[in-house]
Amino acid sequence: MLIGIPFLIYIYLRIRLGNDITPQERDEALFKEGIDLYHNEACAPAFRYFEEKVLNYPKSAVAYLYRGKCHYYFENWEAALIDFEKTLRLDNTIPEAYWLKANCLYMLEDYASALFELKRASRFYLDKNADVLRSIGELEFRGGDFESAEKNLKIASNLGDSQSAILLRTLFIGNIR
Repeated sequence: MLIGIPFLIYIYLRIRLGNDITPQERDEALFKEGIDLYHNEACAPAFRYFEEKVLNYPKSAVAYLYRGKCHYYFENWEAALIDFEKTLRLDNTIPEAYWLKANCLYMLEDYASALFELKRASRFYLDKNADVLRSIGELEFRGGDFESAEKNLKIASNLGDSQSAILLRTLFIGNIR
């Protein structure tokens, strides 16, 4: 009881003083200018911005993530993959990094590793991201696991993904249970 009361006071003060911001949120606020450049599709200036920020903030997962996104935009798959791996080494709770890493691996034709990373991303998205589930279904179909492919495509279709519905109709003609 004597330990519990000071602990509750500590938690209350920590919440009230606003010290509950994550490093990712802090970095996103710090790099807002570069993130805005990226979202406005000015990827060359965004790349230069994040190239500098990676040198100045080598432990920032967000800087590596956005530099990797710029590499991804320019279809530089190997460099993007390296940046996404560095992002995940620094902060392994960013589902978008798993998703983009899987896409890079897919483009590099490493389908087994891409499927593994997609399944990790799916866990972070709590199986509520239709794009991830559709990609898992496509890779499972490619690998010959037709039951799992059909299941994932059905879930993605139920989440409102029209491409998954088309894939279900074309890949499993008349066999949808």
